[in-house]
Amino acid sequence: MSRLVVLMYHALYEGEREFFAIDAADRTYAVSVSAFEAQLDILARRGLPVADPAVLPRKLDKEERIVLTFDDGHASTYRHVLPRLLRRDLRAAVFVTSDFIGHRPGFCGWREVREMAERGMLIGSHGRTHRFLDDLPEEAARAELRDSKATIEDHVGGVVEQVSFPGGRFRPCDVEAGILEGYRVFHTSRAGAHRAGRLPEGVVLCRIAVRQGTSAGEFEALASASPGWLLRARALGGAKAAVRRALGNGRYHALYERLAGGAG
Repeated sequence: MSRLVVLMYHALYEGEREFFAIDAADRTYAVSVSAFEAQLDILARRGLPVADPAVLPRKLDKEERIVLTFDDGHASTYRHVLPRLLRRDLRAAVFVTSDFIGHRPGFCGWREVREMAERGMLIGSHGRTHRFLDDLPEEAARAELRDSKATIEDHVGGVVEQVSFPGGRFRPCDVEAGILEGYRVFHTSRAGAHRAGRLPEGVVLCRIAVRQGTSAGEFEALASASPGWLLRARALGGAKAAVRRALGNGRYHALYERLAGGAG
């Protein structure tokens, strides 16, 4: 059965200097440039074509098996990702946290975001401040979706119709609010793949995270939607969700940052 796999990346780095310039809590999701290039080679070798995310949510052809997404708006998305995708004639979705753009060190400016859009990348929202929506009152969460969408549209042009939930956290009411604000596709961090076929308006997509420690063999398994790998990933995701519910978002994220910082 044909499966659609949405891959979730964050920052890329080349060399130790760039790696240690990334926030310690984010390094677990940082992928080296050489590993990223090797992963693109794996997709080509396995015959797993990369779809243009702009076609979502329409029905994908059976050949369109992979969607590449990049969260946050790190400068490395422009510096390292863009040229490597263009050389292979590939497209990706870049979800930017609008308050970070042009203001936070290590992140793109609006000129870079506009250029990525002009070169064929889909620019979507990753919230305005990267606050977790399920921690916010419903109206404040809706404002995060509305304001980031408006800011990106003002700076980049075009209509923003896709969003990646910060931290992957959301409630059904956040999806409903997003639909009312004009979003058509919602990206989460829940591990999983989707059957090939028509995707409905307002679809909530699973994604598979590519991490610093993702080996070539593991990448091949996750990109090809290996049933065994997906089963283990869902089990791990369920365990993490249970811990997060027990601790609450704030304490869970603080624990994650301490562990990630120690690992860095």
